[in-house]
Amino acid sequence: MNLHRPRPDRSPEAVAARRKATDQARALNVHQGYKHDPVLEAANERYVAGEITSDEFRDEMAARFRRR
Repeated sequence: MNLHRPRPDRSPEAVAARRKATDQARALNVHQGYKHDPVLEAANERYVAGEITSDEFRDEMAARFRRR
């Protein structure tokens, strides 16, 4: 976690907006053949809850796929 990055808004409205965005992205991915990935879904939940920023989410996913 970078202490210099502003933390995400955890208001109900912000959480709902992030939930809607991740649900829409998942729907598009399913349409393209996405298979359930527990690591990605756990990161999505942390992002939706405001525990991590979108930059931290991208960094985690990039690091995960670099290791493969």
